[in-house]
Amino acid sequence: MEKFTFRKGRYPSFNLSDAESITLRGKVNKTRSIGKRRACYIGNPDTFRTLMEQALSDAGYEVVAPGEASSYQLIIDNGSRSVSQLRASVSALSGAMEQYLLISTHQVYPGSATLRPWQESDAEVAYDLPVNLPEETLAARSVERELRLLARDRFAFTILRPAILEGEETGQMDVTRWFVDRILDGGVVVFPEGDLPNYRHLSHADLVRAVRTVAGYPDAFGQTLNVANQATLTYWGHAAMVRDALGLPLRFGYLSQWRWRAANLQLPLGERASTSFIEPAHLLLQLGWQADDPLQTVHNRARECAAQRRPYNQNLVNRERRALSEAENEVFYHPGRAAHPLPQHTTRQWVLRGWAGQPAGLALERLAQIQNFPPPVVKVQALTLLPAEERFLRGEYPQQGPRVFGHNALLEVVNPGPHAIEAGTLAVPMSVMPCAEASTCPFCRSGTRAVLGIGTDGYGWGICSTPLSHLVTVPPSLGKIALLADPLGSLIAGLEHRLGKDQSPVWIAGRTVEAALAAWLVQDAGRPVVHVDRRAAEHPEFPVQAVAPLLARRRAGELPAPTLAIDFTGCADVSWSIAQALAIGGDLMVRRRPPGIPHGIHWHEFSAVAANHAILSSAVERLQQWQKFRNLEARLGPAIALDLFWDALLPSPFALPYLEADR
Repeated sequence: MEKFTFRKGRYPSFNLSDAESITLRGKVNKTRSIGKRRACYIGNPDTFRTLMEQALSDAGYEVVAPGEASSYQLIIDNGSRSVSQLRASVSALSGAMEQYLLISTHQVYPGSATLRPWQESDAEVAYDLPVNLPEETLAARSVERELRLLARDRFAFTILRPAILEGEETGQMDVTRWFVDRILDGGVVVFPEGDLPNYRHLSHADLVRAVRTVAGYPDAFGQTLNVANQATLTYWGHAAMVRDALGLPLRFGYLSQWRWRAANLQLPLGERASTSFIEPAHLLLQLGWQADDPLQTVHNRARECAAQRRPYNQNLVNRERRALSEAENEVFYHPGRAAHPLPQHTTRQWVLRGWAGQPAGLALERLAQIQNFPPPVVKVQALTLLPAEERFLRGEYPQQGPRVFGHNALLEVVNPGPHAIEAGTLAVPMSVMPCAEASTCPFCRSGTRAVLGIGTDGYGWGICSTPLSHLVTVPPSLGKIALLADPLGSLIAGLEHRLGKDQSPVWIAGRTVEAALAAWLVQDAGRPVVHVDRRAAEHPEFPVQAVAPLLARRRAGELPAPTLAIDFTGCADVSWSIAQALAIGGDLMVRRRPPGIPHGIHWHEFSAVAANHAILSSAVERLQQWQKFRNLEARLGPAIALDLFWDALLPSPFALPYLEADR
């Protein structure tokens, strides 16, 4: 028997002469002539079918209908969703078949939360058909099992399990269109309280490339492969991408679970969202398959839905917002603490409280009774939610239970009492405990080490009391610009002693307000700044370049190697790329531990807040200097009313949104 070696490429296929043919195990049989390669597509006419047939034609296949040929090199079945449909599809193909490619579904996995993406081995469909699984899961597993039985000694098969496909032709509720309809309609996007699922998706073009990658490839015979991109989506993050694509404001509202069910409301994917949280098949990645940029996929889909807007269920949108309005007027719900809604209180004092590890648990509460505070008494004019609060909500800190939020606030002294400070004075708080006067400070005399708003309650009150040792006064001319002092202070502490080492460029990754402040610190030190991110982006002050081409130019010797890089993205692709660009012995500054860096590169983590009174005072002085020749107002905003706090976690590029106490 003559042996052949098959070429492995990005889109591998048979490369044999017309006098040869291939059998199930990849051995050559010279008794039958193949002629032109034929492919057959089984499925409804939709976007995917159009793209798939075009791709097959480009690859040299002749696309024919079932039963019109005596032999088929490739059958793509995207229509069989039951055992009877699969049997009918196979029976219609009377000729010889070499590879039967079934496009299955992510719903072979159970619709339950998982700490890691589903792997192919998590659903052993040949034996695992428990009766307690949902009907959709049982049906999908039965189809895959039936294909294995039908294919024995007859033909090779490959099963692809794609994640959620962008587009309505899949028969699933389109998440992107769901958000587009509500954002264009205006008003609030309503979600249920509690943990919302993670999910993955891909475009039709992604799935077409996956089919071409395994078509005719012997190592894929008998394999079941997950198809998904590496991005992990949440409803919140998905909404943010749609918002950015449309350039429109986005507001969230949250209903308690019992109210959500009582109103008969439904999320776009329902229980199916978590089933699509799957791990991409290693074989596909090894063969060079790569999904489109997931952010660009959502952006393109959002713009398409906006341009081709269709009638939508206005009654459902009204029902969502009516339920939210009724909840806000009747009750205040305490996530994780009360089994039933609590009566609303009529005091004018409020508190912004968050629950560790519960992103949807951020709640504005009215206090049951008026609180009396010892002087000096301060009024919270505005506060910001920064990465420290976001990490707390995501559960990255070990604290349990609720916290009054707000480590970074603009305060006005309303009752100084006997203390040496005047009423009306503006100040920002130093949020680290213990402070320099720990022996006499009522906050710090216990010796507990914490950050206000994270390890203990912070400034998310309408009215509260703060010791003078925790206040840094700011001039009235600075106003709300003083909210930049705390993030600037943490940057000063981490960068100042590193900026004077040399004059090489500094790479800064991310489009946060911290990236803008860091750029100004670097420029003050006389060093050039290069802003990078996953993709290029225009900005009047801080134009951003794509990091991948810059890294290629750096390796080619066209660009000097930076000795300092700063990453505010937390994205593995970006962190790894800028770390690769650094010179040996260079420093990488991050907000959290990077997923991996090359040997010889030192990484350092910024402190979550300004570490002491002196650093915070230095930051206020720096802001006063910058105010003379830099547009600091552009680094703030837009202002957000306190009860719309979720927008503070969805900032505009290079800007710091803040919450105002009074509308």
